[in-house]
Amino acid sequence: MSTTNDTLVGRVRSHLGLSTDEEWPAVVRERLFAYAVLVLYVVVVWFPIYYIFITSLKTSGEVLNTPVTFFPHTATIQNYVDIFANRPFATYTMNSLVVAVTTTVICVTLGTISGYTFSRFTFLGNKSLLLSIVGARMIPPIALIVPFFDIMAGLGIYNTQIALILTYTFFNLPFAVWIMKNFFDGVPESLDEQAQIDGCSRWEGFVKVILPMAKPGIAATAILAFIFSWNEFVFALVLTSSEAAQTLPVAVSLFVADDFVDWAHLAAGGMIAALPGILFGLFFQRYIVSGLTQGAVKE
Repeated sequence: MSTTNDTLVGRVRSHLGLSTDEEWPAVVRERLFAYAVLVLYVVVVWFPIYYIFITSLKTSGEVLNTPVTFFPHTATIQNYVDIFANRPFATYTMNSLVVAVTTTVICVTLGTISGYTFSRFTFLGNKSLLLSIVGARMIPPIALIVPFFDIMAGLGIYNTQIALILTYTFFNLPFAVWIMKNFFDGVPESLDEQAQIDGCSRWEGFVKVILPMAKPGIAATAILAFIFSWNEFVFALVLTSSEAAQTLPVAVSLFVADDFVDWAHLAAGGMIAALPGILFGLFFQRYIVSGLTQGAVKE
């Protein structure tokens, strides 16, 4: 038994990088403190999501009961059924999907081509143009609500999905150009030259050689553009007025009335609206991290 314990302790020491008995107490305390901070961080970050989820499974009566319960006495999915049966949530969801997907496709396409152009070509005013594109994103969005409202109304596209797509493209495209430009800066220009030596045109070299290498950057751009478009609330509230164009964030806010908040259905709608962001964060975070950091390292 003693030999087994010594072996186990030796493995733990090896894992922690300990070489002497004197190091053991200090390093263990440091590691335990780090793990405790990490656990606390996870609890703080995930608790609001957990509480919204369990609230969505409670009845309206239980939500208002005191003291507050952190697990439903009788879990039910009736709140989810109600918001789709009694409200046009399917329409709201489809509006969000159409707007977010269309905006993402436009931003990824234009952002990739523009990023490659700024990375590979030098032309008159290229730096000024790049700064003007990225600088447009520095303007506080709230300051542009009135101009965008006037523009969309003047064009006759107020309360349409097109108005939201144009607006979200304006805000997300500079971000896409910046990400892709930095990413292409990290791809050696010798690959372009090698492709041309092999008989490819500039466009063929871009499509066949450079673009496949840019998949992490494209993935990161697509994910972030989709999440930003899916979650946006203020412009969706101002530029739409009916279920024909309203998106999920606006639909969820409709559960808040002047004198009453329908907490159970609000939580159910909130979970549906938050689901894409949660799934992307859980399953595609490595693409986001690699896409945002790979361009920072030039070969």
